[in-house]
Amino acid sequence: MLIQLANNFTEGDHKDRETAYRSVEAALVRLKASEHIAQLVGNAAAQFAALMKEVDALNNAGEFDEANDKLTQQADWLREEKERLARLSELQLEKELNQDRLRNRPDLAAERIVRNLREFPKGKLFWAVDNTADDWRDEGDKTGDVFASQVALVLAQGNYAKVNSKKPLAASALHTLGWCHFRLAERSTGEAHLNEARRALEAAVKKASKVKEPKNWAARKSAFGSVLRVTGERYNDARLLRQAMDVQRAALKVNKLTKSADLQGRWNNLGNALQTLGELTKDAETLRAAEEALFEALALTNNEIDSPLWRATQSNLALAKRWLGAVTSDLAELQESRDGYAACEGLAFEMGAPFDWARLQWNIADLALARYYLEPDPALLAEARMHLTRARKFFVEGSDYQTERCDDLLTQIDAAETGS
Repeated sequence: MLIQLANNFTEGDHKDRETAYRSVEAALVRLKASEHIAQLVGNAAAQFAALMKEVDALNNAGEFDEANDKLTQQADWLREEKERLARLSELQLEKELNQDRLRNRPDLAAERIVRNLREFPKGKLFWAVDNTADDWRDEGDKTGDVFASQVALVLAQGNYAKVNSKKPLAASALHTLGWCHFRLAERSTGEAHLNEARRALEAAVKKASKVKEPKNWAARKSAFGSVLRVTGERYNDARLLRQAMDVQRAALKVNKLTKSADLQGRWNNLGNALQTLGELTKDAETLRAAEEALFEALALTNNEIDSPLWRATQSNLALAKRWLGAVTSDLAELQESRDGYAACEGLAFEMGAPFDWARLQWNIADLALARYYLEPDPALLAEARMHLTRARKFFVEGSDYQTERCDDLLTQIDAAETGS
C-alpha cells in the first residue's frame, strides 16, 4: 500500500518500500510548507493582530517609544510593499498591452487602461482617461503607430459615451474624440475618420461657451478649422478652405483678446490654411498672406528652435515659399524654401518623431521636383528620388494616404526623367 500510495500521489515510479517512504515523507513536508504559506497569505490579518497585541503589551509595560518604533517599522514595510506591488502592476499592464498589440485588439487595451486607472486613481476618472487618450494619440501621431492611435480612439469613444449628456464635459470629450479621428484620418485614404472628426469637432465648438471659456472655445474652433482644411485639401474644395481660413481667424481673434499663450499655434494654423488655399488656387497674394501669418508664428517662438511647434511652423513656411516660388517662377523663393527645410533637418528628429520626419522628406522631394521644372538639373531629380524613397519606406507601414502621395510623386519624377 505504501508503494501504491507513493506512485499515485508523488513523483517517480517506486519499486521498494524505502524509496516509497522517502517520497511520501518529502511530499508531506512540502504539503506542510504549502499549508504554512497559505496560512501566511490568508493570515495577514492575524499577523497584524499579533503585532498590535505586541504593541499593546509594550504600551502596558510603559515602553511607549519601542511600541512606536514597531508601528513605524510596520508602516515603512507596508509602504514599500505597496510601491513594489504598484511596480509589478505596471509591468503586468505593460505586458498585457503588448499582448493586445500582438493580437491587434485596441479595444482590450483600452479596457485594461481604464481598469488600471480605476485601481490606481490619477484624479477624477474622466480627466484621467481624457489625458491618457491624449497621450496615446500623441504617441501614435509622433511615431506613426496606428495601434496607439486606435487605442486612443477607443478610450475617447468610451469617455464621450459616459458624459454625452453633460455639456461641459461633453465638449472636452468631443474635442479629444475629434482629434483621435483626425489623426487616423491623416493616414487613411478613406472618408470615415475624416467625417467623424469633422462632426465631433464641430459639435465640440457648439457645446463650448465663447464667453465663459474663451480659451477652450478658441482651441476647439481652431481644431475644427484644421479638419476643414484637410477635408478641403483632399477634395480640392476651395469653399471649404476659405471656411477653414475664416474659422482660424475667428479663433485667432479670441486668443488675441484674451492674450492667450496659444497665439503661436493660432497663427500657424491660419498660415497653414492660407497656404493650402493658395496652393489650390495658385494665388500669389494668398501665399504671401500665408507667409506673413507664419512669420508671426515664428516670431512668438522666442527662438525655441527645438520645439515641435517651431519645427511645424518652419516647415509650413517653407511649404508656402515652395508654392509661391512655383506660382511666380521665383527661384529665390524656392531656395529659401530649401533653406527652411534644411533648418528642420538639422534638428535630427528622425528617431523622436519619425512621422513628421517622413513628411519632411516628402516635402523636400516635392520641392526638388518643383525646382527642376524651373531649372532642369538631373541632380535635383536624384535628390527628389532619394528623399521620397526615405519617406515611402516609413509611410508604407500603416499610412495609406501618405504612401499614395509618395507613389503619385514618384510617377511625376519618372515622367520628368523621361521628358514625358
